[in-house]
Amino acid sequence: MKRMLVNANDIEECRIAIVEDGVLQELHVELADRESYLGNIYKGKVVNLEPSIGAAFISFGGNKNGFLHASDVVPAYADGSVELIDILEGNVEFDDGPDNINAMLDDDDEAEADEAEADEPKADESADESADESADESADESADESADEDPAADEATDEDEGDDDHGGSNGVSNGVDEDVPNGVVNDTDDPPNGVDSAEASAAEPEGEESSPPKRKSRRRGRRRSKKDEAAASSEDGGGESATGATARQATDKAAPDRNKNSGRGRRRGGGRRKVEGRRPRYPIQDLLKKGQEIVVQITKEGIGAKGPTLTTYLSLPGRSLVLMPSLPKCGVSRKIEDDRERRRLKRIVKDLDQDANGIGFIVRTAGIGKSAQDLKRDLEYLRKLWGVVVQRGRVTRPPAPLYIESDLVLRTMRDLFSSDIDEVVIDNKDVYSRVYDFIDKLMPRFLDRISYHDAHSPVFHAFGIEGGVEELYQPQIEMKHGSSIVIEQTEALVAIDVNSGKFKPGTSLEETAHRTNLEAIPEIVRQVRLRDLGGVVIIDFIDMTEERHRRSVERKFLDALKGDRARINVGRISQFGMLEMTRQRVGPGLMRTVFHACPTCKGTSFVRTVQSKALSVMRAVRALVRLPGYATLEIYASPAIASFLDNNKRRELTGLEEDTQRRLLTHPEVSYPVDVVHYRFLKADGTETQVAIPAGLGVHA
Repeated sequence: MKRMLVNANDIEECRIAIVEDGVLQELHVELADRESYLGNIYKGKVVNLEPSIGAAFISFGGNKNGFLHASDVVPAYADGSVELIDILEGNVEFDDGPDNINAMLDDDDEAEADEAEADEPKADESADESADESADESADESADESADEDPAADEATDEDEGDDDHGGSNGVSNGVDEDVPNGVVNDTDDPPNGVDSAEASAAEPEGEESSPPKRKSRRRGRRRSKKDEAAASSEDGGGESATGATARQATDKAAPDRNKNSGRGRRRGGGRRKVEGRRPRYPIQDLLKKGQEIVVQITKEGIGAKGPTLTTYLSLPGRSLVLMPSLPKCGVSRKIEDDRERRRLKRIVKDLDQDANGIGFIVRTAGIGKSAQDLKRDLEYLRKLWGVVVQRGRVTRPPAPLYIESDLVLRTMRDLFSSDIDEVVIDNKDVYSRVYDFIDKLMPRFLDRISYHDAHSPVFHAFGIEGGVEELYQPQIEMKHGSSIVIEQTEALVAIDVNSGKFKPGTSLEETAHRTNLEAIPEIVRQVRLRDLGGVVIIDFIDMTEERHRRSVERKFLDALKGDRARINVGRISQFGMLEMTRQRVGPGLMRTVFHACPTCKGTSFVRTVQSKALSVMRAVRALVRLPGYATLEIYASPAIASFLDNNKRRELTGLEEDTQRRLLTHPEVSYPVDVVHYRFLKADGTETQVAIPAGLGVHA
């Protein structure tokens, strides 16, 4: 049984858990005193340009300026004759957009074209190959050939397209931005036709389980650019990138064949797709100017000292559609896999596209089974909401919000609630009423699944998951057979170590390592999802010497990741047992949400020993006691340091006093940690004085 538990009794913190058969699977936490910007749309101003990193910093009204990379800037901003309102109203011609959005939006042709494509003889396929080859330039051929022969080159190419939070996949592709690439938003205006305002933003993308396509002839693979490879995957209804296919084939020899029309789709207009290179990249100084006004959307929350990540490719989700005002393309979500339903929806999309006035949209999975009238009504509503954003953009001065996201409860109901959730339990009466109204308007057939928890015991305790939540705050996780995993999160990466502990299942060291690694995989994937770990993740499996065991662990790891909605790139297990992966990082993660850095250890989890610090103080005293201009040196330190100096270094301190004719006094300060020491210089009359300390001494008073 699958439940969603909402703990909203405390106004300072809201927690939502997804529990399946009594096991905690997902946890979402939001603090009232920590403002969230994800999905919001703002009118901002360019405050700084950094050509060295190809990015601009935008003041949008938040605590920190946002980071906007050149690849996320609509090229129309570079045209000085184009006004901001023209860009918002779609009065200028846009480019194709970023590659990841292209891969999502490039849809295969209508049912007739699909069937004709599948029935074409192989001779026609050879003709297509010749046409593709003649269209390629020799430099592109060489680059594609190198990337095809060397998987590492594929990985490097993918990395060029973006950071570790974006791009294709190495073995698994569960794109969270399949339906909404740039976050989700909602409006405060009352929508028409009885649709709740939160319903307008009911389009957080679901993850996609990609089936690994089998690569065709090497010659054809070399000629085709990565952009067309991604587009081909989109047209097949859920393929993966060339890099992902390569990694999967090396891991699983029994990969299924690619569909006949793979990689040979048509444009929406009916013409044959051309083989093209990547979208040209413009220098940031050619796209934007300092002081220029710009409309941006938050795609990733700021983490630590970094500000949030922005984009100018905006998206506006609805019940069944996602409006893409910055792109003139239309399509059907790759998550919709039923061929008959895809063909039906594509015919509807073709008709709606004629009335969209150049504004792109995509049918999300919630559109399955919807009539043409339902989709048209949703499109009209989204266009009306977009008109509200445009109107606000016309009259407001930056920095100012144009669109604000819903709170955690409605976001989670919108994004995560589905027919496989058997019960939603809420412990706050007001929140229960809001959720009930939300479901009543959107999905009235599920009203009987919404219940109010009025028992005396807290909801998380009543369902036995409070202990599991508390375990998430510990670095070590014990597993049932005695093995364990240790998770250490740093600024640069996350390290996960697998330990066998008391678990000795095999008759040999190799067998024990293999079975321990297999047992750890489900818990590793679960912990990564629960803690919302992102960026680079290094998993240190127990060393395995046999290749078949390493491949077995890789296959199970990839299968376990299929339920994760985040975009993930997975590498191979190295000879040292290390597996590297990157996971999309949108928010700060659980640890940064509920913890702050320790003021004593500064987040390192280590403090200096009393003896080491006391000896450091003695060395500083020997240097300071020789400086002129004072009569008494006072040493303020933690009680442990002061006690060590008085008990272990008293004779040496007395000797220094006699040699220099100065007094040395130690003062224990209970509030001082071990690492903190202060020095104070006094004259003979007891007044404090300033003494110039040479920089080379490395001492601060």
